[in-house]
Formats: sequence, structure tokens, C-alpha cells
Amino acid sequence: MKDWEQDDTFLSKWLNNELSQADKEAFETSEDGIEFLKIVAAAENLEAPDYDVRGALDQLKGRISNPGHQRSKTIFMRPVFKIAAAAAILLALTITYLLKNTGATISTGLSEQEIVTLPDGSQVKLNANSDLTYNEKQWSKKRQVELKGEAFFDVNPGSTFSIVTETGTTAVLGTSFNVKSRYKTLDVFCFTGKVNVTVSQKSIDLTPGMAVRFEKGDLVRSETKDLKDGPSWMDGITKLDDVPLPVALEELRHIFGITIQYNGSLDELIYNGAFPHENPESAFKLVLDNLNIDYSYDPNTKKLKVIGLNP
Repeated sequence: MKDWEQDDTFLSKWLNNELSQADKEAFETSEDGIEFLKIVAAAENLEAPDYDVRGALDQLKGRISNPGHQRSKTIFMRPVFKIAAAAAILLALTITYLLKNTGATISTGLSEQEIVTLPDGSQVKLNANSDLTYNEKQWSKKRQVELKGEAFFDVNPGSTFSIVTETGTTAVLGTSFNVKSRYKTLDVFCFTGKVNVTVSQKSIDLTPGMAVRFEKGDLVRSETKDLKDGPSWMDGITKLDDVPLPVALEELRHIFGITIQYNGSLDELIYNGAFPHENPESAFKLVLDNLNIDYSYDPNTKKLKVIGLNP
């Protein structure tokens, strides 16, 4: 009987590189070891593994339980649950290893911002209520992040750097730009270098000063803006260009961490303007008074109630 068939901790020791060189080589050159190597490789390949992990486990379980003509006729039959447990342990250890050593998600809450330094030194400043996810282990091969919310990117030169959102993908080599992905809308503003934006197989290149907006997969705005050192939200000001009232209200919620009571009766109203982040009540006036909307705000509960249009 092989060591890995007797020792319930063998797979854990193997995955953590705690075996002797002789035991490691004996296992990895065995038929069982080769299968487990394939399982680990498939688990590490998060893109599109062409190896059937579940099928491999089933085949391995069947082969160990029914060894066939290639094995000695005299064997000790271990219960199937032992094999299943060993496979489960391996997968659990592999997943834990990958989560601990390869994946990272940075999140900001309401009214929070955070600066993130990526493995290549590129920097990302996350706006409030946003998530940034990337694979650290694969970074040297593939510079890619996933973004939910808004962030300003200052990307070091190198291979293609991609930002994947629910709406589309933004790709650069080395540049600075702002990406905002909320409410099925993607806004990208290029500050330096060159940026490529792809949404629903539609592709557009941006140079400094160019900005685009996609809504539900369609390009709805392409314009040139005045350049500054960074987006206005990094200076404590949120600027909104022709957005529905619910979007403006959500921005207020992200920035100030408030609760909003609103019945949806004013969804057709469009807001175009800006508000500072210092004081919520000043911001409410700039947004809601500008649209002639009646409202009330309780600073103790941080609850904003949108009542309706003023008569």
C-alpha cells in the first residue's frame, strides 16, 4: 500500500511542500500523483481550464477503489469515503491557498476612499462604495483588475493593463484615467496616454481630454473635457453631467453614507451640476433645490426624505 493511501495527512503535506524529496518524487511520478497534479493545475488556472476536475476526481476514486490489472491483485481496499475525503481535503487546501496567496479584493464603504498599490507599482484610488479585485499570483503574466464602482488609475508602463467592469473593458499600456461603473453605465475619462474602451464589441480609443459614456451597452456620449491633475472627486467635489435624479441621489448616498427615502416619482428629472463633500446639507441644496424638489433631512439619523416637487 502506498504512503498516500495510508496517511490521511499525506495530501496536506504534499501541497505544503512538507514531504521529503524522495516521497515527493515517488508520489508525483505515480499514476495517482499525476492526477492530483492535474487537479491542482486546473484549480490554479482560473481563466478557462480545459481539464475536467470533477471527472478526474471520479476517475481517481474509481481507480483506487477498483485498481484493475495494473495493480497487484492483493490490495487493501480503503472505503470510498476515505478517497472522497482526501480529494475534498486537497481541493479545500488548494482553494484556501489560492485565496490566501493569489486573490485580493479591496473595498471601500460609504463615504470612504482608499489608495491601492498594485504589484507592479501602479496606483489606484478607489472612490466611495467601490470594489477592486485582482490576482496577485498571475499579475506578472496578466495585469487585470475587476472594478465595481469608481476609481482613478495611474498605470506604470508595461504589458496591457485591463479593467473589467460589468459594462465593458478598458485597456491601456501606461497612462492615467478615471473609470466609473455604476447603474449599468460606464464612464471613462483619459488624462494621460491612450486608453481603449470596449463595450459589447464596440471599441473606441481615447487620448488625453477625451471622455465617453456607455449606457446599457450603447455609446451615448463622447466629448472632450478640460484636463486637470485628476478627477474632481479626488479634490472633494462630485460632478454629474445629465444624470437621472436616482443616480444623483445614489451619489449623495455613496459620499455621505446616508439613508434615502424616495418613491421614484421623479425619475424623469435630470441633474447637471456639482456638489462638495464637506457638508451633506449644502450638497442637498445644490442638488435638490436646483431641481425645485421639496425634502427633509434628519442629521441625527442621517435620513434624507425626498418629498416631491415644490408647488
